[in-house]
Amino acid sequence: MLFSDGTSLPSILPGPMEGVTAGAWLKILTRHRWADAWWTPFLRISTGVPRRSRLSAWLEPYLATGLPVIAQIMGEDTARLAETARRLHELGAAAVDLNCACPSPVVVRNHAGGERLRHPEWIAMTLQAMKCAVGTAPVGVKLRMGYESSAEFASGIAPAVCSAHPDFVTVHFRTVLERYDRVPGGLARLSAAREMLQGIPLIGSGDLFTPQDAIAMREKCGVDGVAPARGMLANPRLLVDIRQVMRGETPPPFTSQEKAALLGEFVAHAPRHFQLQMAANLYGKNSPEFNAFLKK
Repeated sequence: MLFSDGTSLPSILPGPMEGVTAGAWLKILTRHRWADAWWTPFLRISTGVPRRSRLSAWLEPYLATGLPVIAQIMGEDTARLAETARRLHELGAAAVDLNCACPSPVVVRNHAGGERLRHPEWIAMTLQAMKCAVGTAPVGVKLRMGYESSAEFASGIAPAVCSAHPDFVTVHFRTVLERYDRVPGGLARLSAAREMLQGIPLIGSGDLFTPQDAIAMREKCGVDGVAPARGMLANPRLLVDIRQVMRGETPPPFTSQEKAALLGEFVAHAPRHFQLQMAANLYGKNSPEFNAFLKK
């Protein structure tokens, strides 16, 4: 995706995952060249604008990969978010993204993330303030289709977002209250969002577990990019596989030997709880391989 300031970001992006997209995950996937950019989990902006030293320390592991970085922030104070966006851009972020999608009950109770979808006018105002703060640098927003109902997107969210002219929008086709439940007609919702956000680069999110899921989303919804997240836990090579299938190639199978070698890298660089999380996702919690890994 090419933005007006000349910034280019891949159209197949690793979706940010709280508690995952950091540390060993960054280093290992970057080493294997399984990602072309990084998208940070959200940084909560609450009582004040973080000092440049804190922002620099938070951003540094992502910048150290040498790949473009989208810095994601959330909060409810427009001025603080705008100033934070300015500082992150100055520190090297390729783009800054406003999270209005997180469904975590803790986040929502604190009036951030998905709770912001209840205030479309606030979203427009904050995006405009962030754009003013960073000049021509790309500013995006991450959304769900609504807080309680997907009908909220057409009635208030989409018009507000369009009025702010963000450089890109990411839409997860569930509502906040649907969290990560299975929902019927997710792609139809995303297709409708595409129609409502004419002229704005749109990144699709939600239930992207295979290359075929990504291709279906692009073909049926007309999105400009896709951002798998949870699907990468079971197949950290998913972004590469998607690119290969889109070129008409057949990705090689992710063999048991390759999974074991990858887990060995996480054993060397990640804490035990993360090793177990990766083993469960790669093998399945009920598999003999996972049970064997538990005993190590």
